[in-house]
Amino acid sequence: MNSPVTIAYADRYSVDVLPGRALRLGDGNYPLFKPPAPESVAAPDDCLNFLRELHVSLIPVFDIAARRWMNAYFAAVAAQADAARDELAMPAGLGETENAHRTWCYAAYRPLIRASCEIDGERSETQILFWLADGPLPVWPQKETADQIDPRLLDFLSGVTAPHHPFVRRPLAGLSGLR
Repeated sequence: MNSPVTIAYADRYSVDVLPGRALRLGDGNYPLFKPPAPESVAAPDDCLNFLRELHVSLIPVFDIAARRWMNAYFAAVAAQADAARDELAMPAGLGETENAHRTWCYAAYRPLIRASCEIDGERSETQILFWLADGPLPVWPQKETADQIDPRLLDFLSGVTAPHHPFVRRPLAGLSGLR
Protein backbone atom coordinates (compact mmCIF):
# COMPACT_ATOMS: atom_id res chain seq x y z
CA MET A 1 0.00 0.00 0.00
CA ASN A 2 2.36 2.74 -1.26
CA SER A 3 0.29 4.48 -3.90
CA PRO A 4 -2.29 7.19 -3.18
CA VAL A 5 -5.72 6.07 -2.02
CA THR A 6 -8.81 7.93 -3.18
CA ILE A 7 -11.51 8.23 -0.55
CA ALA A 8 -14.97 9.19 -1.76
CA TYR A 9 -17.08 10.97 0.83
CA ALA A 10 -20.36 12.85 1.34
CA ASP A 11 -21.80 11.21 -1.79
CA ARG A 12 -19.99 13.50 -4.25
CA TYR A 13 -16.50 14.48 -3.13
CA SER A 14 -13.16 12.75 -2.99
CA VAL A 15 -9.75 13.26 -1.50
CA ASP A 16 -6.46 11.50 -2.24
CA VAL A 17 -4.48 10.37 0.79
CA LEU A 18 -1.04 8.85 1.10
CA PRO A 19 -0.07 5.89 3.24
CA GLY A 20 2.20 7.09 6.04
CA ARG A 21 0.71 10.60 6.05
CA ALA A 22 -2.39 11.41 8.12
CA LEU A 23 -5.18 13.58 6.72
CA ARG A 24 -5.55 16.58 9.02
CA LEU A 25 -7.99 19.47 9.40
CA GLY A 26 -5.31 21.88 8.17
CA ASP A 27 -4.87 20.05 4.87
CA GLY A 28 -7.73 22.06 3.36
CA ASN A 29 -9.47 21.15 0.09
CA TYR A 30 -12.91 21.20 1.68
CA PRO A 31 -16.17 20.76 -0.26
CA LEU A 32 -17.26 24.39 -0.20
CA PHE A 33 -19.18 26.39 -2.77
CA LYS A 34 -17.30 29.44 -1.56
CA PRO A 35 -14.45 29.48 0.98
CA PRO A 36 -15.11 31.45 4.15
CA ALA A 37 -13.88 35.02 4.30
CA PRO A 38 -10.40 34.98 5.88
CA GLU A 39 -11.46 37.35 8.68
CA SER A 40 -14.34 35.04 9.65
CA VAL A 41 -11.96 32.12 10.30
CA ALA A 42 -8.87 34.01 11.45
CA ALA A 43 -9.35 33.28 15.17
CA PRO A 44 -8.78 29.62 16.02
CA ASP A 45 -12.11 29.20 17.83
CA ASP A 46 -14.00 30.70 14.88
CA CYS A 47 -12.22 28.41 12.44
CA LEU A 48 -12.82 25.32 14.58
CA ASN A 49 -16.48 26.22 14.90
CA PHE A 50 -16.71 26.61 11.12
CA LEU A 51 -15.04 23.21 10.60
CA ARG A 52 -17.29 21.55 13.17
CA GLU A 53 -20.42 22.96 11.54
CA LEU A 54 -19.18 21.94 8.09
CA HIS A 55 -18.59 18.33 9.15
CA VAL A 56 -21.86 18.10 11.07
CA SER A 57 -23.69 19.44 8.00
CA LEU A 58 -22.42 16.48 5.95
CA ILE A 59 -24.05 13.99 8.36
CA PRO A 60 -27.66 13.09 7.55
CA VAL A 61 -30.08 15.32 9.44
CA PHE A 62 -31.75 12.54 11.42
CA ASP A 63 -28.54 10.78 12.43
CA ILE A 64 -28.55 12.50 15.81
CA ALA A 65 -26.08 10.09 17.43
CA ALA A 66 -23.44 10.67 14.71
CA ARG A 67 -23.99 14.43 14.95
CA ARG A 68 -23.47 14.27 18.72
CA TRP A 69 -20.34 12.21 18.21
CA MET A 70 -18.93 14.76 15.74
CA ASN A 71 -19.61 17.63 18.16
CA ALA A 72 -17.93 15.60 20.92
CA TYR A 73 -14.93 14.96 18.66
CA PHE A 74 -14.35 18.68 18.04
CA ALA A 75 -14.81 19.42 21.76
CA ALA A 76 -12.26 16.70 22.60
CA VAL A 77 -9.78 18.14 20.07
CA ALA A 78 -10.06 21.59 21.68
CA ALA A 79 -9.74 20.07 25.16
CA GLN A 80 -6.60 18.20 24.08
CA ALA A 81 -5.00 21.45 22.88
CA ASP A 82 -6.12 23.19 26.08
CA ALA A 83 -4.49 20.47 28.18
CA ALA A 84 -1.20 20.93 26.31
CA ARG A 85 -1.44 24.74 26.23
CA ASP A 86 1.74 25.39 28.24
CA GLU A 87 3.83 23.11 26.02
CA LEU A 88 2.62 24.43 22.65
CA ALA A 89 4.49 27.16 20.81
CA MET A 90 2.46 30.33 20.32
CA PRO A 91 1.83 30.96 16.61
CA ALA A 92 3.35 34.18 15.28
CA GLY A 93 0.94 37.08 15.09
CA LEU A 94 -1.62 35.51 17.42
CA GLY A 95 -0.09 36.52 20.74
CA GLU A 96 -3.06 38.73 21.63
CA THR A 97 -5.70 36.26 20.41
CA GLU A 98 -7.57 34.42 23.13
CA ASN A 99 -7.03 30.67 22.79
CA ALA A 100 -4.31 31.15 20.15
CA HIS A 101 -2.89 27.79 21.22
CA ARG A 102 -5.93 26.21 19.56
CA THR A 103 -4.34 26.78 16.17
CA TRP A 104 -2.71 23.46 16.97
CA CYS A 105 -6.17 21.91 16.57
CA TYR A 106 -5.68 22.28 12.81
CA ALA A 107 -3.32 19.31 13.18
CA ALA A 108 -6.23 17.14 14.38
CA TYR A 109 -7.35 14.33 12.14
CA ARG A 110 -9.98 15.22 9.57
CA PRO A 111 -13.22 13.23 9.57
CA LEU A 112 -14.65 12.06 6.25
CA ILE A 113 -18.42 11.57 6.27
CA ARG A 114 -20.12 8.69 4.42
CA ALA A 115 -16.71 7.57 3.23
CA SER A 116 -15.69 4.71 1.00
CA CYS A 117 -12.37 3.57 -0.38
CA GLU A 118 -10.61 0.56 -1.81
CA ILE A 119 -7.35 -0.60 -0.26
CA ASP A 120 -5.47 -3.58 -1.64
CA GLY A 121 -8.58 -4.68 -3.52
CA GLU A 122 -10.81 -4.56 -0.45
CA ARG A 123 -13.67 -2.05 -0.46
CA SER A 124 -14.58 -0.31 2.78
CA GLU A 125 -17.58 1.92 3.53
CA THR A 126 -18.39 3.68 6.78
CA GLN A 127 -20.34 6.66 8.09
CA ILE A 128 -17.28 8.43 9.61
CA LEU A 129 -13.71 7.62 8.60
CA PHE A 130 -10.35 9.09 9.55
CA TRP A 131 -7.13 8.54 7.62
CA LEU A 132 -4.24 8.19 10.09
CA ALA A 133 -0.57 7.68 9.24
CA ASP A 134 -1.10 3.92 9.51
CA GLY A 135 -4.22 3.89 7.33
CA PRO A 136 -7.99 4.16 7.71
CA LEU A 137 -9.76 4.29 11.04
CA PRO A 138 -13.54 3.87 10.78
CA VAL A 139 -15.24 5.21 13.90
CA TRP A 140 -18.93 5.21 13.07
CA PRO A 141 -21.24 3.43 13.41
CA GLN A 142 -20.11 2.46 16.86
CA LYS A 143 -21.56 1.08 20.05
CA GLU A 144 -19.95 3.68 22.30
CA THR A 145 -21.69 6.87 23.32
CA ALA A 146 -20.99 10.28 21.83
CA ASP A 147 -18.53 11.21 24.56
CA GLN A 148 -16.23 8.23 23.90
CA ILE A 149 -13.53 9.20 21.42
CA ASP A 150 -10.91 6.69 20.30
CA PRO A 151 -7.64 7.77 22.01
CA ARG A 152 -5.77 7.45 18.70
CA LEU A 153 -7.76 10.42 17.41
CA LEU A 154 -6.56 12.59 20.29
CA ASP A 155 -2.88 11.86 19.68
CA PHE A 156 -2.78 14.45 16.91
CA LEU A 157 -0.12 16.71 18.49
CA SER A 158 2.71 14.18 18.44
CA GLY A 159 5.05 14.52 15.49
CA VAL A 160 3.55 17.79 14.22
CA THR A 161 6.02 20.61 13.67
CA ALA A 162 3.55 23.41 12.86
CA PRO A 163 -0.18 23.61 12.21
CA HIS A 164 -1.49 24.85 8.86
CA HIS A 165 -4.61 26.97 8.58
CA PRO A 166 -7.18 25.10 6.50
CA PHE A 167 -8.44 28.14 4.57
CA VAL A 168 -5.89 30.95 4.68
CA ARG A 169 -2.63 30.55 2.81
CA ARG A 170 0.46 31.25 4.80
CA PRO A 171 2.15 34.54 3.80
CA LEU A 172 5.13 32.79 2.19
CA ALA A 173 3.22 29.87 0.68
CA GLY A 174 4.16 29.31 -2.94
CA LEU A 175 7.53 31.08 -2.80
CA SER A 176 10.34 28.99 -4.18
CA GLY A 177 13.74 30.56 -3.76
CA LEU A 178 15.30 33.80 -4.98
CA ARG A 179 14.33 35.69 -8.12
